[in-house]
Amino acid sequence: MRHGELIDVVGFDADDTLWRSQESFDAAEAMFFELVGPYTPEGVDLADSLRAIELDRVPLSGYGVKAFGLSMVEAAVTATSGRVPSSVLGAIVDHVHDMLRQPVELLPGVPEALAAVSATHRIVLITKGDLVHQTRKVRTSGLEHLFERVGVVLEKDVSTYGRLLDEWSIDPSRFAMVGNSVRSDVLPLIELGGWGVHVPYHSTWEHELVADPEHHFDTLDSIADVAAWLAAEHRH
Repeated sequence: MRHGELIDVVGFDADDTLWRSQESFDAAEAMFFELVGPYTPEGVDLADSLRAIELDRVPLSGYGVKAFGLSMVEAAVTATSGRVPSSVLGAIVDHVHDMLRQPVELLPGVPEALAAVSATHRIVLITKGDLVHQTRKVRTSGLEHLFERVGVVLEKDVSTYGRLLDEWSIDPSRFAMVGNSVRSDVLPLIELGGWGVHVPYHSTWEHELVADPEHHFDTLDSIADVAAWLAAEHRH
């Protein structure tokens, strides 16, 4: 039996699956190190400080550009014991505002891939992050009309997916999620009894990496391969 015969609805992640995102965070991080580094005492690992604050603040501020901006400001003050000048903090805040204004840049082949999948299956979009920023990106992407539902969530875990699919009257066992993050887009769906399809991106936030996932899942070279995967025989 083909994958597509076992699946009714296909979900897609947004950031680094449909459009570029991680590059802007990488560039902001490089800017942060350049600006704050000169004020950081010897022996203090600025990168470790930023990472620790980012992860520690997820339950408080969630994910996305605004949360990252707050983490950079806090890390700048903490790592330098308050020696960082206000001009540097102002430059960080200005850069965060620039990130929020960046236009959506679709990844190659995305419109065609979504059109191909939507011709045979219902499709939905599930993304995590800041509600205002993610909603703006969806609306300005030119893709919103393709999706039956759009969900912006605080976290992508088993309970969140379970609640959302229940609200949307979607049977998890007949749902496939496509995304670049094994942690957020693949493993929760498998644990829920659904399908997770991994489409790697060349740059991924460390927090989303999983060293040795215990579940088997299919990995595709490109989002353009999703339609072919649906048409292929299920062999497991």
